[in-house]
Amino acid sequence: MTEADAAAAAARPSPLFYASPEVLEASRHGSLGLKAHEDFAFTAGANAIPINMAEFAQAGVWYPIVFTGKETISPVAVVGIRKNENLFINGANKWQPGAYVPAYVRRHPFILTRPDVAKDQVLLCIDRASDRIVENGGDMFFKDDKATETTTNAMDFCLNFQRQAMATEQVVGILREHDLLLTQTGTLDLPGGEVVRLTDFMIVDEKKLNALSDEAFLDLRKRGALAMAYCQMMSMNNWGRLTTRAAARKPA
Repeated sequence: MTEADAAAAAARPSPLFYASPEVLEASRHGSLGLKAHEDFAFTAGANAIPINMAEFAQAGVWYPIVFTGKETISPVAVVGIRKNENLFINGANKWQPGAYVPAYVRRHPFILTRPDVAKDQVLLCIDRASDRIVENGGDMFFKDDKATETTTNAMDFCLNFQRQAMATEQVVGILREHDLLLTQTGTLDLPGGEVVRLTDFMIVDEKKLNALSDEAFLDLRKRGALAMAYCQMMSMNNWGRLTTRAAARKPA
């Protein structure tokens, strides 16, 4: 990687959970390793986590799934209803046992970057701020200046995540093409008089979906958007469970 590539990668805004991403290189990170996952403290302040369409069936069992964004609209799993509160993290920073953990979370502290958007080359990065990154310990990233299995497995996971993210973006585009995303606002009333206002999210418009012509409905099915639409609508049943969780936990 050239110095210009490194500078371009460093200049981009850091994604959710990534405080200090760096391109992983043997020359700079030859002494670093990855220790076993101990907690999910880095997710405690998030109330929504990005997901891909491949995760809808599993995530939709536990979380409401909604769409957010302006120009680029993406699906997220809602894990909390107050700001800066993940209701699936307990006091020991463990994820709710048995609950689905989004791939976006499992990918951390790794992520890909593309130094030049005009080229297909991608580079593997680590979040240097992660407490899973340790000096001379854990599963080493390099041995004799060559990537270890730990690094190649991380690259494979990130590449698969990126492919799923691109497929998800295309399918969301199909829903938008058929004008099936409905902007929503609302409030949730919690015991004790607490009222939580929900804004700036979208859901599948069930009325418009049911009113589609046979041709349009078939188009959704053929292009892979129908399953996403139905999973999202079914996931809305999880708002009640999320409210129950929020009521059981006092605001920070």
